[in-house]
Amino acid sequence: MNNSQKFQAELTVQYTRLFATPEYAMEAARITPESLAEKLTAGLVIGIASKEGEGIENTCKALGIQYTYKAIAAFLS
Repeated sequence: MNNSQKFQAELTVQYTRLFATPEYAMEAARITPESLAEKLTAGLVIGIASKEGEGIENTCKALGIQYTYKAIAAFLS
């Protein structure tokens, strides 16, 4: 499993947890955690996605990555 796949898998775990909360109910009705994690990971790989949000912040913590674009890009490359 490469780093991009590790990031996406952990992000899926984080979104699954978040989507179970009332704050994310609207998002959960529109997209699956897997689809959102795939979309955002791909966007981060090419530098067009925003890192802002609890899911990505928690993913960085879980994987030991600094919560910066530079650190995320380095991990994903």
